[in-house]
Parts: sequence; structure tokens; C-alpha cells
Amino acid sequence: MTMNGAGKALGWALVGCGGAGRAHTGWAAATEGVTVRGFCDIQAGMAEQLQQQYGAEYATTDPERVFADSAVDIVSIATSHSSHADLAVAALQAGKHLFLEKPMAMTTTDCLRIHEAMQTAGTKLMLNFSIRFSGAARAIRQRVTAPKVSHSQCMMSRADLNRWRWRSVEGGGPLWDVGVHMVDYLCWIHDSAPVEIYATGGQITHPGELDSDDMVDTAAATIRFANDSVATFLMSDAGFNSVISKWFFEFFDGDNSAILYEHFRKVSFAAPGPNGEQKDETLTPPPIERLPLLVEAIRNDSEPYVPPQAGILSTLLVETIITSIHSGKPQQVDISALTETLAQ
Repeated sequence: MTMNGAGKALGWALVGCGGAGRAHTGWAAATEGVTVRGFCDIQAGMAEQLQQQYGAEYATTDPERVFADSAVDIVSIATSHSSHADLAVAALQAGKHLFLEKPMAMTTTDCLRIHEAMQTAGTKLMLNFSIRFSGAARAIRQRVTAPKVSHSQCMMSRADLNRWRWRSVEGGGPLWDVGVHMVDYLCWIHDSAPVEIYATGGQITHPGELDSDDMVDTAAATIRFANDSVATFLMSDAGFNSVISKWFFEFFDGDNSAILYEHFRKVSFAAPGPNGEQKDETLTPPPIERLPLLVEAIRNDSEPYVPPQAGILSTLLVETIITSIHSGKPQQVDISALTETLAQ
């Protein structure tokens, strides 16, 4: 697809009109130079409701209607996890730019299939890893540039197992829902290739209650990076505590530290002062707007803010965590083949 010039409005459409899709719609409607054209969902009423609310051209239950619309330049996909790969490939083959919900796909193989379709089409793909858009999370990347040790945690109240995210095929469980966010942010801040993972866990909070014996509801892992920095990873629905909120991250570089909390809205920094005292600072910087970053990449023919490589790596790491839990052994993370594939 030819990159659009600055003067042409970009048509946008949504596939998947649930909660995440509604968020995408708000971003599209608020983005200058973007025109909301259509909505698609397997439940016709959900697509029709958004069509009426935002004055779009159409609502449909058939994603091919969206992909065949020559006036649509950007498609947001916010469907169940298992459907991402086929929908993303179809959208890219139709020449659309893509704003794709996490996870990119539920296997590394499918992620690479999406990436190949993107390269063939010559279009742009950006992932919606929410933590990266947080102003507080971005401040940590700017100020703690070489963490040696980190801790990541996502602790949730006991889950409603009737939700699709907890079905083994459709959603895959919490590692695919929240775990992908955590490993993506860790890799982004450590800024080094992960080389080894040791994980333990399994069905700790829901023994015998899930639809697959292989699904993981709790994981505790250690990740070692190529620069010899290390990260811990803790995820479960064993209980929520409002002091640090659902999400909690700590980073330490030997002198400075940063803590990300209050659902990654707030960051507290600590640094040594000139006289040996500790200097503390707490910030709540605003998040950055999401869809304009993809629009900018389209206009300038540049790499999107959260590129597809991040989606591929996060899926690979979740797969590796699961393998380590089931095997009881550390697992090497070999990204050399992945790097060679992406370089082609």
C-alpha cells in the first residue's frame, strides 16, 4: 500500500466491538485526520450500537466487508485472542494498516505468519501493549536506562471463569491476557534480549476448575537477559491489594530505583543525593495518545511506536514460561532464528 499523504483523511474500522474495541473507537474518534467508517462484530447489535453512536457508514457481522472497503486504511482488531492471527492476516492481505490488540497471536508461528503478511503488503502494524503508553512507565524508561534487577507483578481478584479469556482455546488464560503485557514491558525497560527463563506454577488458584489441565492460572518466573540483568515475574488471581494495585513493577540499577503502581499511572523514583541522603520523587505524568502514533508511522513510513517484533517476542516468552512450568526445568530463549526471520 502506498503511504498516505498528510492531506488525506485515513478511514478507520473496527473488528470486535467489546470493551477493548470500544476503547479503540474512542481513540479513533479523537484522532485528527481519521474518519470512523465501520464496525464489525459477531453480535450484530454491538456493531450497530457503535455505528449509531459514532455516525459510521455501516455495521456488519462479516469482517470481509471491512477488509473489502477501499475507504478503510486502518483496521483495529479487538477480538478474542485465538482469532487474531487469521483476522490480522486477512486485513493485511487486503492492504490495511493494523492496530492489533494483544496478544499478537497465541503461537510464535502465527505471529510470524502475521509479520510475513505485513511485509508482503508493505503496511504498518502496531500492538496495543497498554503499559508502553503510560506516562509513568515511559518516565522509567527515560530515567532508569540500565536496570540490573527488576520485579513485575500482576495480582488480581479471583477470576470469573465464565469469561472467554479463561477458556483454553479462545483466550488461553491470564498469561495471554495480562502476562504478555508484563514480559513486553520488562523487555522494553531492560533493553536486552531475554536468554533464559525458569518458571514454576500451574493451576494453583483453580485446581480442577479449568477446561484444560495445561492452562496456567499462576506463574512465578525468573528471566535472565543477555546483559546479565534479571527480572522476576509473578502473576495470579490469588487476591488484590489496593496499596500497590493490580500492576506493580520495581526497577533497580545499582543506585537509582523506580516503582510503577496505581495501575501504571504513578511512578516513584529514589536516587542518592550529593550528601548521601536519598532523594525521592513521585510523578503522575499523563499517558500518550495511541492511534496518532500509528498514523504518524503511516504518514512518515516509519516504524510504529510498538512494532510487531514486540508482539512476537512477548508471545515467545509466554510460550517459554508455560514450557518451563510444565517441564519443571529452565528454558533457553533462542531468539537467533527469530531475529534472522525478521531481518529477511
